[in-house]
Amino acid sequence: MFNLASKLIAPILLLSANVGIATALPSEIPDHIPNCQLPKNEELFAPVAAETLGFNAEKLDEAIAFGNELGSTAIRVYRYGCLAGRNQWDAPAYAVPHPLASTSKGILALAVGRAVTLGHFGLDDPISLHLPQAGAEHGVITIRQLLNQVSGLRVSIVDEAAVILNDPVQYTLQQPFWYEPGSEFMYGQSALAVLSRIIEATTGQDFQDFTQQQLFAPLDIPRDHWVGLRTHSGDTIVSGGLAVRPVDSARLGHLMLYLGRWGDQQLIDEDFMRQALTGTEANPGYGFLLWLNEGDTHKASNIGRPVPVDHPIFPGTPRDAYGALGAGGQMIVVVPSRHLVIVRNGLPGGGLSTVEGVDYKEFVRLVTASVADMPQNTDPGPYTYPEGPSQFDITKFDLDVANWHLFEMTFGIGSDSVEGCSIFWCNGQSAWDGFMELGFDVAQQAYNAMKATTWDLFWGKDFADIND
Repeated sequence: MFNLASKLIAPILLLSANVGIATALPSEIPDHIPNCQLPKNEELFAPVAAETLGFNAEKLDEAIAFGNELGSTAIRVYRYGCLAGRNQWDAPAYAVPHPLASTSKGILALAVGRAVTLGHFGLDDPISLHLPQAGAEHGVITIRQLLNQVSGLRVSIVDEAAVILNDPVQYTLQQPFWYEPGSEFMYGQSALAVLSRIIEATTGQDFQDFTQQQLFAPLDIPRDHWVGLRTHSGDTIVSGGLAVRPVDSARLGHLMLYLGRWGDQQLIDEDFMRQALTGTEANPGYGFLLWLNEGDTHKASNIGRPVPVDHPIFPGTPRDAYGALGAGGQMIVVVPSRHLVIVRNGLPGGGLSTVEGVDYKEFVRLVTASVADMPQNTDPGPYTYPEGPSQFDITKFDLDVANWHLFEMTFGIGSDSVEGCSIFWCNGQSAWDGFMELGFDVAQQAYNAMKATTWDLFWGKDFADIND
């Protein structure tokens, strides 16, 4: 029924007043395309021959083969809600939760969208409205600014890694401002824990419970299909600590493709999704924790002072492409004008950074170029990236390297430590008790996921129906 309705929806373009980009519903489904129904009750998306879906099958195979060379354990390409292609490892990989790295951020954005849709809080709420401990100085930061990564707060990748041992929200709320909120893009990690904490404060549920009940369950993603890591404080590591099955990443990708709609349910308000796909002046290539291809320029995911790059995220790919991207080539990429969803998980054969990795960009370009029934994009030629404003940038060196507080963070010593937290103790709980409690929680999730994976690989899964 959903595919039938979507056949009647022509692309709708909305221009952003800030940066002139467009967001769209997916392209209209031609009448001759099979009507693939959305999978229910853990079904798999219906497979359809690539040629039937408008691909050049040989080129799609070449694109998937290129992706395999990057160490991909899972590649899945969908068009019009049908599975068009997958790699040779798909049979076991589809049922195994894959670590998503920063692709987790995109799932956080969807969870925030669901909470906003349910009326728990608003995008422009200052965080002090829901977290009084934020205080006057930090409390003015808005939920929107956190989603756009423009809070202005100090970012140090080393300190943010160490904060897993204590409390990322406390850590965030004591960081100095490097920029005026809203004025500059900084690719942070720990500040995103504020968003999950606000979901917990406003819903009365643990973030993982809320996400399962309100986001995953409506998509028929069972709880034993995914795993969420936690910090010592119990916060889910929403910046990069989720592991999800590739087939379930595809469900999330289709939720994004249809602007928050799944079947007859508008799980996330369409206006939220359009705002999520709108860049900012600070970074035209970044929306609500999603990377956008419609900005003529973008600022990449490097740590420290942002480095502008003078081309879109995915050169040679349709400009309406966007996605949740994580280290090592983890990706859920959506291309509405081609009605495409692309899922890739695996080893970092194309480099650690997916945003700056040339081979990952080429993989996405090859997949979209294999669509044979639509105009092709101009080949962009070699990709290049600036190394920085100068050979040695003292400001960037200070932000990236010299401005670490690892010792203080680890041992809870000095003004730069997190109050009441160290490797030994945090928020009134010893490290041993925290390890036992949280370690058991993660171990239980992993055990349940392993059981579910074993069962599904042994018994197999049914495909969704195709209605003529």
